[in-house]
Amino acid sequence: MLELPQQSWSVGSCAALGQRDALARLWLAAPDDLLPNLWASPLGDATRALVRQLTPASLFEPQQVALRTAIGARLQAGFQAPCAIQLLLANWLYSPPGLMTIANPQANLPAWLLPAYLELYGGGAAAPFQAMAAVPPAAPPAPATELPQPDFGSFPASIGELINNRIQLNRMLGLANLYYIDPEDQEICGELRQLRLDLAAAIQRCPEQQLEQFWATDLGDRYWAVVRSGVQKEVATPEEDAFKQAATQKLQPSLGGGFGTPGALNAFLVAMLFYEPGSMRVEGAEQKLPPWLYSSYQQVFAEALPASS
Repeated sequence: MLELPQQSWSVGSCAALGQRDALARLWLAAPDDLLPNLWASPLGDATRALVRQLTPASLFEPQQVALRTAIGARLQAGFQAPCAIQLLLANWLYSPPGLMTIANPQANLPAWLLPAYLELYGGGAAAPFQAMAAVPPAAPPAPATELPQPDFGSFPASIGELINNRIQLNRMLGLANLYYIDPEDQEICGELRQLRLDLAAAIQRCPEQQLEQFWATDLGDRYWAVVRSGVQKEVATPEEDAFKQAATQKLQPSLGGGFGTPGALNAFLVAMLFYEPGSMRVEGAEQKLPPWLYSSYQQVFAEALPASS
């Protein structure tokens, strides 16, 4: 069944309005024989403009991340597979420069698309491939200098400070999305794991009666993005294991804890940061968990994450 459009859009304004979803749907439905003409039209200009707006810190909605992941799986079949170029063009709209590369693009991409790929993702236009033999030997490269790292500031010590810190809230979502897309990126993985430790410590310090109001803010979405990212599958460090074990003990009735005891909800929120979804269940959760926590627990945590390919 076709999905009916909810609103109109125009090519002339879609880049300014960030309407990348509408443009992605168009590329996915584009006929093969019109692709070169469409790319040479304002549609190509709008696509390039939307790609240039992206940075490695750009944030995407969960459905956009899911679409990009599904496209990536389809592109594993190669660029000769049906709809490969349509899929690639839609994927570009959610792929910041520097986070996507194509092996041997000269052989895999059509001639009409190669210059745009080199401009957007390859570090320059197509000119460097022309008459390379006539270029005199280059001078020895200067010693590499380390690029300055963005300063996000210290992670807030309390949840009350965190909910008002847009930089850290956006960083939480960005790291969770980037790890979900590429869990092999060790830099992203390490940064997300440190953020998780800082977040767990802040949750432990938070007065339990304030948790509901804090989780009703953007922090709630960011927290569930970290839980959903799958970072829990990484082998725990001693510090991570200490948080996990402390939270687990706090939830054990045999050790004087369990739901209904002081600090149990704090411990449960910390535990979900370190247990993989589906690996820890609460018997009678509907009775033990408050409504503000129960629905998200059921949707995000109670079911196991799909196995990564």
